[in-house]
Amino acid sequence: MFFDPRPAGSEVAETGECWQPARIATARHRPPNDFLTLPAFDVSVSTNAVMHWGASPSHAALVASHFGSGALRARDVDEFQSPGQAMSSGVFGFIKRHQAEWTRLGLNFVLCDVEAIREQIQYSCDAGEFEPTSSLYLGLEVDSEQLWEFGARAHELRQAHPRLLSTVIALINRAGGRTVWIRTPDEFLGMFAQWFWDGDPNASDEDVTKELRDRFGDDPQEIARYVPSAVRPELCPQDMDAGVWSRKRLRFIPHRALGLASLRRLRRFQTGWVRRLCLELERLTLLLRRAGCRRQFDWGHRPESVYPACSLISQDCEHISEILDSHYEYFNSGSDGSTFLGFVPLAETPDEIRKQYADWALGLSILNCLDRVIALVTR
Repeated sequence: MFFDPRPAGSEVAETGECWQPARIATARHRPPNDFLTLPAFDVSVSTNAVMHWGASPSHAALVASHFGSGALRARDVDEFQSPGQAMSSGVFGFIKRHQAEWTRLGLNFVLCDVEAIREQIQYSCDAGEFEPTSSLYLGLEVDSEQLWEFGARAHELRQAHPRLLSTVIALINRAGGRTVWIRTPDEFLGMFAQWFWDGDPNASDEDVTKELRDRFGDDPQEIARYVPSAVRPELCPQDMDAGVWSRKRLRFIPHRALGLASLRRLRRFQTGWVRRLCLELERLTLLLRRAGCRRQFDWGHRPESVYPACSLISQDCEHISEILDSHYEYFNSGSDGSTFLGFVPLAETPDEIRKQYADWALGLSILNCLDRVIALVTR
């Protein structure tokens, strides 16, 4: 490549004298107008560059405190590249040790910083309510609908014990309340009531007749498909309801589950999958006792989620499709929905960090048992 650094017209000397020296300059000072050779690199030298942004002091301090408290293991980090990468490897290494292989729950874990959360919720109505309390968050995401049906298993549960099916529903709801959102049949009934019964899932046929006539006209066959006496047995039979509304106490009373002694006694007289189910229900009951009333994932912010970690239906029918179509259409027409169930701020002090990871370990144990229970009662 020919390279001449002289500006245009510099070859004409104003004084009539040539500007170039009469002798050849030394190698260090000779004029650079000549053929310029570029250095050659060996083929073993990588020609791709990777740029890393330096971690903020708050990120670096948080990562150091999580590893220093003993909650995370340094051996989970294969190769240190940045504090964020080390934190991600450590957290997901912890989750991998405590999470079983799930067949029913569709839950993913994502490590997020504050800006990533703001970008995720920027179009939500409650975006202004997000007030960061940590520089890093653990996000729990569900990117698709996980729909599972009780079907014929519900009849087998009723034959085994009159309260076994309601016990399954009660414990699933309790486990979901301590961990992540699980949509049970009573919630599908509530969604149907929002669309067709003026929001009252306990309405009678007479209560909703006028509203159904306003929507469907005077067609008796069409109205008969949407009255509570026809819909409730399909969407949520009585023993699948999470509880009852007490008009006297003016509050919702959840159904009680069978105790440990009853489950153990029932297990001795059962075989096959019902016997295994009783054992898993015993384990789930003990885990829920350990958890008490506290949540195992302490949410810092919860957007309006589109998908639960798992949806349970009594039986697949046309009304289920109607409900879900209306549900998805509502979120598609707006921008409030999110695939994240929530964001958990990472603790900062050593005691809080150890307690947080202990809660996560127990929460994952509950989810592992919950997944096995749901796998036994659905198809």
